[in-house]
Amino acid sequence: MAFLEGITLLVSLIILSKSSSVAVDHAAKLSRFFGISQIALGFLLISVSTSLPELSVSILSANLHEGAIAAGNVFGSNIANILIVLGFGGFLYGLKIGKEGMKEIGLILLLTTVISAYIVFNSTVRAQALGFFEGVALLVLFAGYSIYVIRKNGTNTAEINEIPKKEALHSFIFFLGSIIVVLISSAFVVDSAVTLAKSLNIAESFIGATIIAIGTSLPELSMDLQAIRKKQYGLAIGDAIGSNMTNLTLVLGTAAVISPISLKIPIFIAALLFAIVSNMILFYVASINRELKRVGGLLFVLIYLVYLVTIFYLQISELS
Repeated sequence: MAFLEGITLLVSLIILSKSSSVAVDHAAKLSRFFGISQIALGFLLISVSTSLPELSVSILSANLHEGAIAAGNVFGSNIANILIVLGFGGFLYGLKIGKEGMKEIGLILLLTTVISAYIVFNSTVRAQALGFFEGVALLVLFAGYSIYVIRKNGTNTAEINEIPKKEALHSFIFFLGSIIVVLISSAFVVDSAVTLAKSLNIAESFIGATIIAIGTSLPELSMDLQAIRKKQYGLAIGDAIGSNMTNLTLVLGTAAVISPISLKIPIFIAALLFAIVSNMILFYVASINRELKRVGGLLFVLIYLVYLVTIFYLQISELS
């Protein structure tokens, strides 16, 4: 039974990742058709598109009252976006961080760190980490952030006519179709993950913070590695940290509005603390070094391995 659920989970994650990648590709074409600027594209449109797996998984988890999977998925994905996505990019190709966009990078890292710290505090003093009103507040923050990005960066009128209408219509159809596949495959991911966790007596937060988090971060990984390889560093960084902002506000906020989120403290606190540490390390690299070379990228990946070992140890400790 557990073996079959594991296979179902793996296949569903592969389909989820591929369909999300298709959605991202066609979202990029649509953004060029409507003339959305590159900075807004990286920080908003692509980051939201690559967060579709997390959003669909979290909504379905909330409907099943499995908030631990939603929260574990969000924070696990946020850690993977920085340590794995940017880490592999720095290790394989080298990653440069220019002065442009530093204000947005600093703002997002600050907001995501503050939100994470609040959830750590809330989790220790209340049985319920996030409720309806916190969820609404996160959604309002996402809306405000989106308006800020659009107003600040505006549109790129030079690209409006670059994509023909026929091609834009084609991209729109494929975008909608891939979204449907995302939703269906995410339903299988959540269902198989819950069944697998219960059959193996594993905490849902552990499954969400590891297997599902890595699976739902694959769109960011594939998209951003291509961007870094083509030296579109701003696009890659904007997507990675923009996805983190989207995960914490839109994704987690939606899940909390649907159903209050209660969590198992040890594993969840560890994930939160690693998310905060990841933000601090990236901010140091962005503001001081301005580049992430092979050694730095390898260090990012090693820190992620430490994170996996830590929450695995906490999971084993809960079972003993």
